[in-house]
Amino acid sequence: MEDLVYCCPQCLQLSRTGIVTDLATIMRSQRRPIFVRCEACGQFNCVMIEDALLTASLDPAGHFIPLDELQTVSSAVEELAA
Repeated sequence: MEDLVYCCPQCLQLSRTGIVTDLATIMRSQRRPIFVRCEACGQFNCVMIEDALLTASLDPAGHFIPLDELQTVSSAVEELAA
């Protein structure tokens, strides 16, 4: 279970949604909007779940990986670790 984060369209800062979920749930719900308040600027935003990211979706350099590529990258990392 990981935190769902998004980039605020007002201030361009990463902000938590307060939602803790897993990749399978996100993939099933990605076309749904969520209404959240940005932690940085306080503005309300309507964000599509498909535009949000899980905090676990980081590559080795610390950059976010799109959700649709997360499983592929995780497999590659696991192969390298083995």
